Amino acid sequence: MTDMKLCILTGAAGEVGRATAKRFAESGWSMILCDRTAEIAGLAKDLSAEFGHACLGIQMDLANDQEVDQIAKTALETGIPLRFLGLVAAINHPAVSIENLDMALWDRVHNVNLRANVKFISACVPLLRKAGKASIVNVASFWGREGHAYFSPYCTSKAALISLTQSVAAELAPDIRVNCVAPGNINTPMHFNALAVEAEKRGISADEMRQIEWGKIPMGRPAETAEIASAIHFLSTDDANYFIGATLDVNGGCRFT
Repeated sequence: MTDMKLCILTGAAGEVGRATAKRFAESGWSMILCDRTAEIAGLAKDLSAEFGHACLGIQMDLANDQEVDQIAKTALETGIPLRFLGLVAAINHPAVSIENLDMALWDRVHNVNLRANVKFISACVPLLRKAGKASIVNVASFWGREGHAYFSPYCTSKAALISLTQSVAAELAPDIRVNCVAPGNINTPMHFNALAVEAEKRGISADEMRQIEWGKIPMGRPAETAEIASAIHFLSTDDANYFIGATLDVNGGCRFT
C-alpha cells in the first residue's frame, strides 16, 4: 500500500465538493467523502466504480466533535496513508442586519465554517504527520478578504479561516503544508439564485444584474467548479511544495472595485 494515498474531503456533495472529489479521483486518490446529506454514499459509490479507487461516503454533522473523531478513526482503519485534508464544507445565510442578528445563526455559521475546520485539523494532524508529505487546504472566500454589509457572520467566519490557515501553517511546517483557497463567484445555482434575489430587490432584470455583478470580474464570468477544484488539487501536489500559509485567490481578478 505504499503507493496508495488517502484524502478526506468535507462538503463533498456540494457543487465545489463534487468537482473536487472527481479531480482527486482522477489523480488516483482513495477518498473519504463527508457531507451532511445522505446522497454522499451514492457519490462515493459512483466515483469508486468510475475510477477504481476505494471511496467511502459518510453522512455526518460537521459540528459534532465525536463524529469528526470517528472520521479520523475511519481513516486510520483504512490502512492507507492520509496525505490530504480538504475542508470544503461551508454554509451561508440570508442577509441580516447587525441589530437583528440572531446569535444562534452566528454560532451555526461559525461552527460549520470555522470551528469544524479547527476540529478536523486537530483530529487529523497525527495521521497526516505519520503519512509524510501531507497537506491541508481550507476553502475560504473572497468575502473573507473584505467585509460586506448584512453578511457579518459569513464574512468573519471566512476571514478567520484565512488567519487560521496562516497560524496552523506556521505551527505544522515543514511536516504538513497548510494553505487556503478563496473562491469568488462560482457558476452554481446558489450564485444565480442570489443574483435573482438582488435583481428583484433593485427592480431590474436578471440579465442586468448579471452584467453588473460580472462587470466587477476582469474575466467577465464566474468560475466553473472545476477551476476551484483544480486550485485545491494543485495545493496537494509536489508542485506546491513551497506554498506554506498561502491563500490562493481564485476569483477571476475581482478586487471589489
